[in-house]
Amino acid sequence: MRPCLKHNQKGFTLVELMITIVIFLLVIIAASNIFSSLLNQFKQQSKIAESNIEGIIGLEMLRSDIEQAGYGLPWDLNGAAYTEAGVVTDPWSTIWTDRQLNDGPPNNPVRGTDLGHPTSNPPGAIRALSGEALNGSDVLCIKATNIATNDTVKKWTYVLNTGANSVYQTAFNVADEDLLNNDRIIVIRPVLGTRERVLLRDSTGQFYANFNSNLATFGGTGNNADFLPFANTYLAHIFYGISPSTANPRMPFNRADYYVRQPATGMPTQCAPGSGILYKAVLSNNDTVNDTSTPPGSPTLTELPLLDCVADMQVVFALDANGDGTTDNWGDTNATLTAANIRDQLKEVRVYILAHEGQRDNAYTSAATITATDPNVGAVINYDAATAGTRNYRWKIYTMVVTPYNLR
Repeated sequence: MRPCLKHNQKGFTLVELMITIVIFLLVIIAASNIFSSLLNQFKQQSKIAESNIEGIIGLEMLRSDIEQAGYGLPWDLNGAAYTEAGVVTDPWSTIWTDRQLNDGPPNNPVRGTDLGHPTSNPPGAIRALSGEALNGSDVLCIKATNIATNDTVKKWTYVLNTGANSVYQTAFNVADEDLLNNDRIIVIRPVLGTRERVLLRDSTGQFYANFNSNLATFGGTGNNADFLPFANTYLAHIFYGISPSTANPRMPFNRADYYVRQPATGMPTQCAPGSGILYKAVLSNNDTVNDTSTPPGSPTLTELPLLDCVADMQVVFALDANGDGTTDNWGDTNATLTAANIRDQLKEVRVYILAHEGQRDNAYTSAATITATDPNVGAVINYDAATAGTRNYRWKIYTMVVTPYNLR
């Protein structure tokens, strides 16, 4: 007789299963919290790195442009007429009046008398409007032939008279740096001994020429001789690219405005409420040349975003007003200075920019007030983060101290 085998069918009780499930859930929740924290830290660090890269690239472009202020600008317009900015309406209507930054028509502001050229209104290399943009930010305006973003404006050359003939000088072994036929250029005649830079024009009053490496056909209108050195003078005339061959320039220089604003659409979602984007906006040099609109000269701005999440930008100019070589005047505007005043007096430009790194971080709390102080003018940025409700953002002050190299 075989023995009867008994099977042990004892399992987990309901209480044991519930305890196991609870423990398992607690482990999952803890792991999820750790993963979420790591993910948030990763996203925060990624956004901080992104902000830093934007700051390096965008602000270095601004620094370079300030250094280039005045490059190729004529000091004497030689009677040439041009149209600068009216009221910009494309891509958006500016908060400030663009013609406040004009040096010529339409509606050029009164800036006193530019000694030696009281009626020619030569362009000032760099100007600013105080407190006109987002959150009371300043507007910075730079004028130079090479301040636009096309390849033509980066090129220059000269024509040297060698007796009976004038000779065009090419870029040595760098073909890409040569001006192209029909590129629009301005021609500057330096005045020996006075450092004057006289803008040349043809017999019709046109201040630009169509470049051609064959000087026999240079000029494009049959008036090429008006832009070339006279025979037997052994003088050199400087050619600056001003716009590509498809465009007739409205003014004998290029202009870029720098400001902070909020776009109607496309504002980055990680930015703090009330912040905006720092833009470089190039004023169009090839439209409304024969403008008959009211007000006249209504050009477009081509915007290039430089830095996201910006709450404020302030500009400080260091001036040597009495010419003794020592800075004696600091301020955030030079609206009353003539072009000659700017060349003679401006020693340094300081730019203070308030922006935040990364995105909102509820685990972080900034100071209630973010302040930037210039040693010569006191507080230039005084941002109330508590009132704005933006203390959970990592605010950073970018400071640039720049010497313009092309004023004189």
